[in-house]
Amino acid sequence: MIILRVYRGVADHFPIRVSEWLMLWPAFGLWVALQSSPDMFQTSPSFAYLADWADEGTWSAVIGLCGIARLTALTINGTFKGFAFSPHIRAGASIIGVLMWSQISLGFFMAFVNAGGAPSGVVAWSTMVLLELVNSYRSWSDVGKNAAGRE
Repeated sequence: MIILRVYRGVADHFPIRVSEWLMLWPAFGLWVALQSSPDMFQTSPSFAYLADWADEGTWSAVIGLCGIARLTALTINGTFKGFAFSPHIRAGASIIGVLMWSQISLGFFMAFVNAGGAPSGVVAWSTMVLLELVNSYRSWSDVGKNAAGRE
């Protein structure tokens, strides 16, 4: 039964992928926040540069797609043992995460430097970048281990 197989694949790998699963929370949370507050960028100067680059709806769509990519990668990983490219998909999702959180962090940094934004946003959002860099490293390490195991 496919549901049980997916459950076992997720449950078996959850402890070693916990940081990747945790990165779903900020993506989901920010997606919900942007969906429920379509005027969020007007509430603080910290959002000035994010607002210049795109509106809340666009950011929400990008963040939602990144979250779906991560969830898909983690669901595939381990569920289908014969599929050799699971770590590649996880690595791709982590790189997408690095790019997305880097843009958000840069927006908060630029707003802090040039528009009177709060420095706390820079610290908080750049933490996501650091976590995704760790996730990328771990995923690419798994790519190497997987390749060595197939030889």
